[in-house]
Amino acid sequence: MLVKVYEYKVRVTEDEIDFNNHLNNFYYVKWMQDSGIAHSEKNGITWETYKSIGATWFAKSHFIEYKAPAFLGDEIVVKTWISEIGKIKSKREYEFYRIKDNKLLAKAETLWVFVDIKSGRPTAIVEEIKDKFIIV
Repeated sequence: MLVKVYEYKVRVTEDEIDFNNHLNNFYYVKWMQDSGIAHSEKNGITWETYKSIGATWFAKSHFIEYKAPAFLGDEIVVKTWISEIGKIKSKREYEFYRIKDNKLLAKAETLWVFVDIKSGRPTAIVEEIKDKFIIV
């Protein structure tokens, strides 16, 4: 399966620095979500699309492995892609790199479940969604 890798760029701000003087871990999860949303929108899948389908994504689990810290002012690229897509679940992976030295800062993944908006129950991922992330 060939996938579409999306690159999302951010810069570490003063508000994102913790008491250890590096990027607070919370922001990795935030950027995972933000990059996934941006990737979807880049592929033409917006909140309006999900409303019209009647289903959206719920996070089931997150995993992050930290490799090196990020610091104030660092420019970071988050590379993200869909690595698995099944009937109701999808796995999105992420790699975080500091741009100036191409240092791998973290690797992560999220297991997402496609859920019916009205019932809150898992539902089948529609082909319209699958087709936007996989290169045939």
